[in-house]
Parts: sequence; C-alpha cells; structure tokens
Amino acid sequence: MDERATRTATATSIIVRLTLAATFLVFCIRLYSLQIVRGASYQEQAAVNRLREIDTYAPRGVIYDRNGEILARNRPSFVIAVIPADLPPDDLSTELDEQRIALERLLAVLEAHTDPEMAIRIAEVMFLHLGREDFKNTVESAGYSLSFRLIDVEVLKQDDEGLEVIEKVPTLIPNLSEPLPIGGLLALLERAVAHGTQGSSYKPISVLELVDREQAFQVAEETFQLRGVHVLQKPVREYPYRELAGHVLGFLGPIPKLAADKYKDRGYEDPNEPVGLNGLEYEYQDSLRGLPGRRLVEVDILGRESRTVNIAREPEPGLNLNLSLDIRLQEVMHNALARQLEETGAPHGVALAMDPRNGAMLGMVSLPSYDNNIFSEGLGEEYQALEVEDDTRRPLYNYAIGGLYPPGSTFKLVSATAALAENVITPYTTLVDRGPIYLPNYFYPDDPTQAQEFVSWNHKLNILHGSMTIVEGLGLSNDIFFYYLGGGYPDFMVGLGSERLAKWMRLFGYGELTGVDLPGEVRPVVPDEQWKRLELAESWTTGDSYNMAIGQGYVLGTPMQVLVSTAAVANGGYLVEPQFVQEKVDTQNNVQWQYEPVLGERLPVDPGLLNFVQRGMWHAVNGNYGTSLDSRVEGITVAGKTGTAEFCAYDPEIQDCADRDHEGNLPFHAWYTAYAPYEDPEIVVTVFVYSGGEGSTVAIPVAQETLHAWFHDLRP
Repeated sequence: MDERATRTATATSIIVRLTLAATFLVFCIRLYSLQIVRGASYQEQAAVNRLREIDTYAPRGVIYDRNGEILARNRPSFVIAVIPADLPPDDLSTELDEQRIALERLLAVLEAHTDPEMAIRIAEVMFLHLGREDFKNTVESAGYSLSFRLIDVEVLKQDDEGLEVIEKVPTLIPNLSEPLPIGGLLALLERAVAHGTQGSSYKPISVLELVDREQAFQVAEETFQLRGVHVLQKPVREYPYRELAGHVLGFLGPIPKLAADKYKDRGYEDPNEPVGLNGLEYEYQDSLRGLPGRRLVEVDILGRESRTVNIAREPEPGLNLNLSLDIRLQEVMHNALARQLEETGAPHGVALAMDPRNGAMLGMVSLPSYDNNIFSEGLGEEYQALEVEDDTRRPLYNYAIGGLYPPGSTFKLVSATAALAENVITPYTTLVDRGPIYLPNYFYPDDPTQAQEFVSWNHKLNILHGSMTIVEGLGLSNDIFFYYLGGGYPDFMVGLGSERLAKWMRLFGYGELTGVDLPGEVRPVVPDEQWKRLELAESWTTGDSYNMAIGQGYVLGTPMQVLVSTAAVANGGYLVEPQFVQEKVDTQNNVQWQYEPVLGERLPVDPGLLNFVQRGMWHAVNGNYGTSLDSRVEGITVAGKTGTAEFCAYDPEIQDCADRDHEGNLPFHAWYTAYAPYEDPEIVVTVFVYSGGEGSTVAIPVAQETLHAWFHDLRP
C-alpha cells in the first residue's frame, strides 16, 4: 500500500513537473514571440498610441481700416471637445457601455440637464457638426420630436460663366428655442462620436463652443479624470464695429458641404474649419487663413498632451488686410441712411463713397444690415431673425451690388455725354419745354387721342422750364430735354436711338460687373432692339428710347454702377474699378501685396464736351433753380444729380403693379449721386432709398452729411 502510494505520488509529481515545464515552455515561447519576433511591431504600435500629430492653429489675418482701426480680429476662446479614440472602450465583462457613461458624465458636468441655455448651445453645435438630415434623423430615432422651419439661405455659387452669384437655397433649420431632453443630446453626441470613429478618430469633436476662460478651467478641473474629454483653445472671429460694416466684412462659418471637395483641393483638410462665407472674409479667404502648423506630441493614458516631441511645421499666420474704408465715415453714412429709412418707412437703402481718382472705396452701407458677431454665436434668436420672407428687407443681402433698380435721372449723365459725343446736340443747342409731348400712335398717326403722352416732373407742378441748353437741362433735370436727346421727334430732330444709347450705357459700365472686390455682384442687361425682340417678342419704339434716356423703362443698374458712372464724369472720363483692400501685410507689417488702381480706357468723348456735363451737375447744386440745392457743403463746391425713379413691383394676384397710390400713381425710388470738390474731385457719393420718394428730399440729406463729415469733421 505504501509502495503503491509512493508510486502514485511520484507519478503525480512528474505530471505536475511536466505541466509546469510545458506551461513555462509555452510562456517562454510566447515571451520570445512578443519580445523578439513581434517586439518591433508592438513597440511601433505603442508609440502610435503614445504619440500623436496635432494641428496647430494659424492666427487669421486682422482687417484694418485706412486709419489703422481694427475691423476684424481674433478673440481668445475655448471649446469643450471629445476625441473618439480617447473615450473609454465598452467593458465586455460587465456589459457596461463605458463610452455612453463618459458622455453622460460630461453632460452632467456641463449641467445640460438643468440649464436650458446650455442644452440649446450644445444642440446648436451638434446641428452644425452633423448637418440637417443627420441631426433630424438622430433626434427622431431617439424618440424625440423637434420642430423645423423652412428658410431661404443665401449662398454663393458659381454660374455657367464661373462668376460668383448669390442664390437662394430652401433650407430646414431646427427651432432651438426650446432645449432638447438629455436623452436627445446624448443621442446626438453618440452619433457625432460614431462619425468620428469612421474618419480620423483623433480629430476633436466640439461639444460646447464659445467657452470663456473661467468656465473652461472649471470644466477642465471637473473632467480631469474623464477619458476623452478635452478643453481646447479655439479663437473666435470678432467684429468690434458690429453691424456698421456687416456687408463689407462678411462672416465665417464651417465649410459648406456642397463646396467641401473644392476646399479639399485647395488644401483644407478639416471640414469643420471656419472659412469666409461672405464679404471680404470670403473674397480674401486664402490670404487671411494662413497655414496651420503641425506638432508631434506625447499623450498620457487619458489622451492628454504631456510634452511636444517634435514640431513638424510652424504655423504661418494669415496676412492682415489694410482697407481704404474709413470706419468713421462709414458710421456717419450708416446713421444718416438709417434715419431716412426710419422717417420714410422705406424697407432698404444704400450709401456709397469712393475716391474717383483710383476707385478706393471709402464707405459702403446697405441697410438693413447685420451684426457679423451673430455668426460666431450659434443659431439663436438673433441669427434666425436675419432670415425674413420680405425680399425688400433682407439683412443678409448686399443691395449695393446685388440690387437692380431703374437709375432714374442719374442716368441722364450717360445720355448727356452720349448726345454730345455723338453730335446729336452741341453744348449750345437749345431745346424748349413747352409742356408734355405726344408721340403719334403708329397705327393711328392722325388721331391725337391715340397719341402717347410724355411729361416732365415739373409739369405736375404747373411749371415749364422753357428754353434750355445741356447745362440747364441737367441742372433742372428736365425730362422733355432728354426725351428729345434719346428718341428725337418726327420732323424736328433725330435722337440717339436704342443702339447708340445701349452703346454708351456699356461704355459707362452698365451691363458689366464693376469688379469690386466683394462676392455676389450682379450683372444687369443692356436693353436694345435685339434684346427686346428676344426677351419680349416686341419691337423697339421711340417711347422706349424716351424712357431709356431718363433711366426708366428697361434700364436697370446697381447702386455701385451708378457710383462708378458718376466717378467717370468726375475724373474726366475714366472708369475705375472699386476696391476695398489696398494692401496685404504680414505680422511684421511688411507689404506682401499692394493694389494697383485699374483705370479703363477713357470714354470716347472730348474732355471739353464732358466738361459741360460736369457743369450741368454743378448747376444742379449751385444754380438758382437746381434740383440739388440742399446738398451744398460750406466751403466746398459740390456737383450732383438727383434721381426719382418710378418702378413697378408687379403683383400676379392683382395682375398689376403693387403699391400704387390712391390716384393710381406708381411709387418712386430716391437717388442722389454727387462728387466734390468740383475743381479737383476726391470723393464721389451715391445714395439710394428703395421706394423713398423724391431723391432731393430723401437721398440728398444722406449725401450732404457724408460730404460734410469728409471735408470738415474727419480731417486731421
């Protein structure tokens, strides 16, 4: 028995020893495999987990006015973000969703369940990150309802000719005035993280933006042991003068999804990188952006940066822009125009100022305007208030370059120059205003009751202007005089006619873009006989030439085009290209690029003849009976031209023009365009007020304040 027990014990001992030896052998083989065979691979993988490439922010260029005032800058700010790769993995042994728990803890730290404003802010960030469809589907899949509203978002697109145009795109945006329940926010966060893991899992996903320093430090302290949560610096674009220069500067936003491929081709790797979406921010995006840097850093177990291992590329700051715009003059123009809109109830208006010698833009106001900072602050009520259904009151629309209107009597500068250059009249030709003129009906030429009546504005006041030369005709803005210039009269004189009017309209820049360095400028057509046949299937009539000569009928132009045409008269016949940015400079103020003024070919008119057009504008302001007497500025000689343009806002429901008065008269746009000093022009001003009435009453006060400020209040 003892011998058998001894043999059993010995066998057991051998088995145990063999088992231990086998286990040890397997361990050694495994150790050899890990350290020798696959050691290099694991070391490389460990290094990858420990080392990480991080993009370094490149400061966006600052925008200055002509006097060095900051118009756009970068304000320090923080963002609370999660990095999908750093979030805790799920615990398979306990079936705990560790990632979901971490996101729930983050929302609790941010107090999203108790602070409605915080919940709304997080939802706004998620909407911008996920996009409309993904946001909507995620919320609904989580069992929550959210109201959406359809708005027309104005976006810049390229037309068939490659030109940038503004197009309305119907877009659903969420009504975020009410906070989402915590479950809805959690679903959005999980969806955003899932997106992140499909792409670059080391790219931060913003949860809360526009976080101030105090709140950032507090969140950092409370989430210190929370894996995957990071507090990062993210500067915010700031516009100190708010709505004063809204349409000039534009704003920033995430790269539009429709344009993502184009931006990627231009070297934009991060689809959430803020880019210029309008104004100068858009036009000079690549110059302002700079080049992001890149660092190789070591991170700890929580994914937080512990040290910089290597700087692969230093960030290159964007270039600063120096503008010709004077923000002080801009404020004067803005306030003066705002007062006129308020007093008249007009829906929108424009005020422009430019140096006629070189095209340097001194001011541009389009009202209603908007505060650019709103676009840095989410989709709150202020943002949603910018979207209005009334086409005549669109704050985001730049009416200075995007609105087409009949220029009215401001167009007489074109007609007068054309008539002199084409020898339709001489400077001393006299034409007589004896009252309305009547064009015989083509089919019933002998029936005076069928004749078409053409009147001048003064006839409604029972005033006849009598005999006039071109100087008096312009100064008094007599329509009869210009009817004769445009279409002539049977058995009396031959006028310019449609083709020569169209020719000079083009020479003055109508029908082409002015070339201003802003996106969204529209190009009007130049009406002539061929255009009318193709578009309306009608023949051109003498009456059409009459209306064209006074800036009515089919003639349309932007306020910027009226400004440029006025400058051509002021500077002796040169079309200038309007320009805001004069210099691009680096952070050391070294000039990297300087604008060279673009002057077109001189108008084919003798300078001596053009002088009579200038004298006509002088007469309008300084003559005894001119139409622009109220635009005089003490100590400065001003030359100007009013415009009162009748327009028809066609309403298909009533099949007639809307807004007629009780007598059936159509409403009027108010225009005024001027330059000074008369002897040596250095500024040209154009003012437009939609449905404002008489130009002399509504538009002149804005121009007069602008000119007075320029020559008296803003001088050094």
